[in-house]
Amino acid sequence: MNSRKLIFILAAVLIIAGVGYWINHSRNVSANVSEKDLLTVQQVDFPLLVSAAGVLEAIQSADIGPPRMTRRVGQFRLMRIVDEGTEVEEGDFLMEFDTSSISNNLVTTTANFQRVAENRQTQRGNSDLQLKNLRLQLEKARSDLEKMEEQLSAQAELASAMEVAKMRIDRDAGRFNVEMLEKRLELMTESDQLSLQMLRNEERVRRGQMDDLMDAMDLYTVRAPVSGVVIYRRDWNNNAKEVGSNVSMQEIVMSIPDLSTMRARIQVDELDSGKIRVGQDVNITVDAVQGRSFAGKVTHVGTILQQASFDRPQKIMEIYAELTNMDVKTLRPGMSLRAQIRVGEHPQAVVIPMTSIEGRDGRSFVQVFNAQTRNADWREVRLRTNDGQNAVVESGVVAGDRIRTRPQL
Repeated sequence: MNSRKLIFILAAVLIIAGVGYWINHSRNVSANVSEKDLLTVQQVDFPLLVSAAGVLEAIQSADIGPPRMTRRVGQFRLMRIVDEGTEVEEGDFLMEFDTSSISNNLVTTTANFQRVAENRQTQRGNSDLQLKNLRLQLEKARSDLEKMEEQLSAQAELASAMEVAKMRIDRDAGRFNVEMLEKRLELMTESDQLSLQMLRNEERVRRGQMDDLMDAMDLYTVRAPVSGVVIYRRDWNNNAKEVGSNVSMQEIVMSIPDLSTMRARIQVDELDSGKIRVGQDVNITVDAVQGRSFAGKVTHVGTILQQASFDRPQKIMEIYAELTNMDVKTLRPGMSLRAQIRVGEHPQAVVIPMTSIEGRDGRSFVQVFNAQTRNADWREVRLRTNDGQNAVVESGVVAGDRIRTRPQL
């Protein structure tokens, strides 16, 4: 029994000694603290930042799609397209659509035009021949009538009454024949002119159709209306048009933005939306441009909240920021960005880096250097806020204190 008590007492002593050693070690870390492991607590104006995501866009942009046709076209088939990001000058090639249907129509229309032209030439030849024959008949009839008139005049007193009556009947028949031939010539002339005019009109229509098809073939090759950089338009699934794609008449395939009008469109979370004001400074980093940041200012703040996207139910407010150090050589519309909007500041706040803080059960501790003992003692600090890199200290350390850059146990 006594031996058991002795064992329990020894075990308790060892546990107490171990706890005491851990506490002492935790409070008084080795005196061998290197200067390079220490930093001096600063008192600075700490900015209050709102972080948000967004995208670059151009205010002015030329949207480009299939040609605008006078006749209705269901779908255009894309045959060639310039690479995205290509810098183009006004008039440069952008894309070409399939012209096979136009070529087939052009062959048919050309054949119809030739048929109409041949018909007009044939009808004109036939008409000229018929009119020529009719004019000859009319001349002969007039000549015969004139002879009959002369004969009647000469024989009126010499011939018998029956002969004179017969000559008068023949003369009247000749007059009637001349009148009928004149009317027939007039009607045939008008009819032939009308028929030829109709054929000429049809010929002009066919020629116009041929010209329209030729112009359409030229329109199926789309060229740049302005100079700039080609940006593909993407659908809801982030897919752009490619060779072989079908494109509707009103669909936009690409755009050529005015890079000098680029701005940042930023989506601010609903909880932070009330902090944003026009004129606030913005620091922007672009995912595609590593190692650089761009300054800007808020130029417009939205007035309504909206759903971020069809698959993101959270509410956001859109704001716009103008970049003050725009670099049109590297920045492009559509590039994703991260923005930090300065909405205020904590003036002359005690600030320490987040790497110098150790969290324990929801509490924060730092190691403060003691110049007398040359030890780094643990000290609890209360934090007001942080930006992910630095924290504002409410209590626990003051400006001028020296703390470890990274705590050590």
